[in-house]
Amino acid sequence: MAKRLSVLRTALAATAVAAAALLPAPALAAPGAAADAAQILHVTAPGDPAELGRRLAEAGLDVLGREGSAILVRSQDGVPGTLAGLGARTVRVQQVPAAVTPRAAAAYPKPKRLAGKEYPTFYGGYRTVEGFHSFVADVAKHYPDLTRRVAYGESWERGQDPAKGNQLEALCITAEAWRGCELKPDSAKPRFLLMAQIHAREVTTSEQAWRFITRLLDGAYGEAEVAALLGGTEVWVVPQVNPDGIGVVQDGLTNAGTSANSSAWQRKNRNDSNSVTPCPGPWSSNHEGIDLNRNWDSRWGGVGTSGNACAQTYRGPKAASEPETHQLAGLFEKLFPDQRGPGETDAAPATARGAMITLHTYGNLVLMPWGHDPKVKTPNDAGLRSMAFRMSGYNGYTTGQPGEVLYNVTGAADDWAYDKLGIAGFTFEIGPNSGECNGFHPAYTCQDRFWELNKDALLYAAKSARQPYVSTLGPTVSGLTVKRGLFSVEVSAKADDNAYGTVGVGRPAAQKVVEAEIYFDRAPWDGGRARPLKVSGDGATVELGGKAGAWGLERLAYVRAKDADGNWGPVTAAWVK
Repeated sequence: MAKRLSVLRTALAATAVAAAALLPAPALAAPGAAADAAQILHVTAPGDPAELGRRLAEAGLDVLGREGSAILVRSQDGVPGTLAGLGARTVRVQQVPAAVTPRAAAAYPKPKRLAGKEYPTFYGGYRTVEGFHSFVADVAKHYPDLTRRVAYGESWERGQDPAKGNQLEALCITAEAWRGCELKPDSAKPRFLLMAQIHAREVTTSEQAWRFITRLLDGAYGEAEVAALLGGTEVWVVPQVNPDGIGVVQDGLTNAGTSANSSAWQRKNRNDSNSVTPCPGPWSSNHEGIDLNRNWDSRWGGVGTSGNACAQTYRGPKAASEPETHQLAGLFEKLFPDQRGPGETDAAPATARGAMITLHTYGNLVLMPWGHDPKVKTPNDAGLRSMAFRMSGYNGYTTGQPGEVLYNVTGAADDWAYDKLGIAGFTFEIGPNSGECNGFHPAYTCQDRFWELNKDALLYAAKSARQPYVSTLGPTVSGLTVKRGLFSVEVSAKADDNAYGTVGVGRPAAQKVVEAEIYFDRAPWDGGRARPLKVSGDGATVELGGKAGAWGLERLAYVRAKDADGNWGPVTAAWVK
């Protein structure tokens, strides 16, 4: 791959220099996008679409997503014959649009203490790998009260040449960070981990991680829900799992747009040592490297992977062969205790702590273990499925196991997290299959709408990490207001046990909400004193209210509700005003 990149950079250097001289200027179509445009095939066959997706993936095709009954496949040599052999047919051919890159970068969010900082961008606003390194360093420097920066390893390219490649970094975000953020699994606070851009071409994902970091930093002292979260939870963010591969994507988008032969389609890491000869291309279908989300040591080498070193889903020569994989697994093992037995039917206990989400694009999906077979459920399926549907209640995504709504997969990060450690693991596939903001390389302006859909889903996941398999079975509290009186406060809120997404497989049944309580300043897990609230209504969706005695200067209130099965949902927090 190093040889391919060298040729690409040399051939296009003049183009890049000339483009730089034009700043600023109107939007301009990226070069090379029309002559060899990449294509996406919409494929159908009789029977279950998820089963078709599985068969297409196992046949080695680059399966991108699902739209209705159609499976989306990247067009490449040999596809027509493969489809015919599987009894499938193409019902629509979608041209990947040419990249249109504004010459002036779009505005992007920055934490308040970093308002005067600028970070290098590409493709209209996306932060570069160097920009993310600078951002993580600046956050750690300017928010020492809330953060700790952790270098947990080095990328494959750095391992080949210390002058190249990247350091692998994570941020810990929590109140009084100096008291925690230690690399040991017996932490005082439960932990939630968000990881992004394990697939290099999925540029949306690290931008959503940037926004999540920004919301936590800006809200730590102003937004009640964030203040409550950081007071009782450590949030860990790995914003760019695959920085070497991301650098390849930056080059491609900057110099060759989204053409089929552009390196903008790089999915894998930079490890080309398993390719006897350079992969034949086009880059959108075949390139060197190892798929880091098929390389984890959980059913490694099974369905949904390829042994072809040029294939998009090449799993690598052995489980956890890649530094980006095994070093991140090592970070997980330092952050989360092992809470599950080795057997497939061994359940994590109801008291298990910890949750993680790995961000991907695209398809508007919330996925959960197991990935290898939709007929096989995890022993914690009830809690996992309830949490998944609670999150899709915010973002509106389709919910289920990979094989239930897309295709089967093995060697993936979320499966590994649950399999090896017993923590609740999920994948978000962000972005639609069609329309203005679809694909791996949407306009930077699309990030705002993605964030609006996902910001509260991510917050819910983080605050559920305290006890994910139990609390997410309980009702969701929303619309909380707490108004101060002379000797008491007046409380108003809604509790909804039916706050689930509506599309997916196995949507949980709602229970009646039977009880609610409020705590002041000290949360339930921190020795707070419960004070009952009135439940108005008889069903899954009720109003909460009443007065509670409060004679001091309490500032933060926590409210939770319980369903008829005895499950208390996560707390929702509000300032006492």
